[in-house]
Amino acid sequence: MIEKIQEIPITPESYPFASAEKYCRLSQKGYQEQEYYMYGTAHVYRTREGADDEDHAGQVEVMTKDAPYINRFIVRAPSDPKRCSGNIVVEIINPTSFMEIDRMWILGHREFMRNGDIYVGITSKPNTIPKLIEFDPTRYGILSWNNPNRDIPFPFDMEETIRRNSNLPDLDIRYETGLFWDMLTDLAWLLRSDDKKNPLRDYRREYLYLTGWSQSACYLFRYVNSFAYRPEVARDGCVFDGYLAGGGVRRVVTPVNQYETGRTYSHRLYRVEKVSQPFIAVQTESENGRFGSWRTMRQDSDRPDFLYRLYEVTGASHDTMYSYVDYYEKDPDLERINHLPAYRGEHEEGNDYPSHLLFAAAFRNLFRWVRTGAAPGHCERILTNAEGENRKDAFGNTIGGLRTCLLNYPTGRYHSTSRIQKGLSFVDPESEQDGLFGYQEGFSAAMVRELYGTLDHYRRLVTEDTKEQVSKGFLCREDAEELIHLAVSLAERRGLQ
Repeated sequence: MIEKIQEIPITPESYPFASAEKYCRLSQKGYQEQEYYMYGTAHVYRTREGADDEDHAGQVEVMTKDAPYINRFIVRAPSDPKRCSGNIVVEIINPTSFMEIDRMWILGHREFMRNGDIYVGITSKPNTIPKLIEFDPTRYGILSWNNPNRDIPFPFDMEETIRRNSNLPDLDIRYETGLFWDMLTDLAWLLRSDDKKNPLRDYRREYLYLTGWSQSACYLFRYVNSFAYRPEVARDGCVFDGYLAGGGVRRVVTPVNQYETGRTYSHRLYRVEKVSQPFIAVQTESENGRFGSWRTMRQDSDRPDFLYRLYEVTGASHDTMYSYVDYYEKDPDLERINHLPAYRGEHEEGNDYPSHLLFAAAFRNLFRWVRTGAAPGHCERILTNAEGENRKDAFGNTIGGLRTCLLNYPTGRYHSTSRIQKGLSFVDPESEQDGLFGYQEGFSAAMVRELYGTLDHYRRLVTEDTKEQVSKGFLCREDAEELIHLAVSLAERRGLQ
């Protein structure tokens, strides 16, 4: 239950962490950014006894009632409420790097702002709070996710569990990650309501969408599988009208509380089994192969109990220069707290495939699907070998998937893995490969000239190809020229005249 919403004043001296005003110049584009404390209580849940069989996978029950918390969320909305589209996109902010990364905002904000959509990002895990406090102790020192059961020890060896689950190194008996499920549900219902606590009550609020990237996509899977359709959550209606999961690592099941970390869950929880609202999953080459999505892949469906589309973005890696490095503009605040994202690969160019343009179209397709019932088209799957590794064409690029002119008329190769120094990999500190952030390498000038002849000829090829992707709904018309310009600029830089 949310007891109070309190706006956090923004001043030149005190402003939100990783403020989009700095990076996106919101106020110059008719948008504003506001931040709020969220005071309330939440239940902590546990997996229901017997819920590991196929018929009951994911069912939960209350373990501890009404634990108090103080969380925060960020709102980016049109400065003029009359400009609002009626869409509210709620992001489960990614906590994996122990820093708040609003990746779905980064990938989708241009589409949101040209539509007049509202964005709401909610802190999803307390492991990011220390960095928030280091950034601004006065602004964020109040945040609290205290574990109501901290006198009960974890039922596992901490060091061994962290060793076996290297992507979940943030166990801490002092807090409880399982408070999040009620926080999310209660915030969603508040945003839908006319309650005076709702900071969006003056805006049109017709449709509510849930999104998340990587670990947060796994949170989204778990929410749909275990919470969204519980009678006390749904309240005779859907909590969210649609879902977009990005970069979901489907070999990870988000535990319903910290005490269940390392637990063996039903295979059904590695993916969404049933969803009655439109659901689009967008994967990159990183998750498709190395992180095992091919083992849990679902086919597109228009069944009333499974409204689903899967887009596999060929060429892109989990992180890209645009989405992880360039967006932050060498922010001195992040540098000050030693958390400025950087490309750590040993290759000259980190992967900079423009996946954000395809995410913009995916959000547009989701909004249209929810509003009109018109489902988007299907796209090819990436081809894999028997081990699940992505198959390559004669140019060294992956075959199949959701493609653009950069791959249909390539002037270089896109890789989903980079060579790095040992110890720098988040996924496997012993590895010299980073499976989250790939690289790109251009063809020689002689090769691009042999393939395409002249720059004018290449421009005609990529223009026609891009028109086709727009007609299929995989690229927004407003983004077509940017993609063509990128392709032609790369070709010119690589020696085509």
